[in-house]
Amino acid sequence: MRWVVGVDGCRGGWLAIALAIDAAQVVDGQVLLAERFGHLLEQFGDAEAIAVDMPIGLWDDGRARPRPCDIVARARLGKRASTVFIPPTRAMLRASSYAHVRALGLCVQAYNLIPRICELDLLLTPELQVQVWEAHPELSFYGMLGMPIAHPKRTPEGKLARRFALRQVFGSSAPALEAWLDALCKGFVRAVVSEDDVLDAFALAWSAWRHLRGESEVCIGEPARDSRGLLMAIRY
Repeated sequence: MRWVVGVDGCRGGWLAIALAIDAAQVVDGQVLLAERFGHLLEQFGDAEAIAVDMPIGLWDDGRARPRPCDIVARARLGKRASTVFIPPTRAMLRASSYAHVRALGLCVQAYNLIPRICELDLLLTPELQVQVWEAHPELSFYGMLGMPIAHPKRTPEGKLARRFALRQVFGSSAPALEAWLDALCKGFVRAVVSEDDVLDAFALAWSAWRHLRGESEVCIGEPARDSRGLLMAIRY
């Protein structure tokens, strides 16, 4: 069996959906809600691909501005481009309040991600990026359907559209996975993990599986790496 993992940052920490693949089918699965990303690496160290919805590879300083990969991702998502937040610079990771970085153009959504981004920035190396790489669930769903999902993920229409997309790509495994998805949504406290977090993590796991098959696509530009050598790329 070969394992792949999709990881979504959520209120409760990091939600990981791990799928075991055998003979091009999903044959097993695990879920883990971890407070620290390092815990996930310990649990799923043997996974061949870990797709995480969090910026990896940053500008060092200056104003908040898109990385080349963000520009490519936004172009592919069209009207859903705003779901790709412009990440903080590495200097902004030390900010003690939003007031310190608001004047530098950082949106509040990206500011709220700083603790998670900082965790990854401290852990990752160019070598580890062979296994752990940046993904984005909206791009995952785009890859499933060939177009962006028009409805926001927290709306009833958005949730139905994302479930439909997952059923399409998981094929014969879909009924068992959807039952598992429903159980997860009911089992987690909404304030800790919401239904859209679970859907996103499943989508990211699909992107990791797609990468295992050699079919993933990537948003990348120049420069492709930051000053630490981390790849600035969004794979889906």
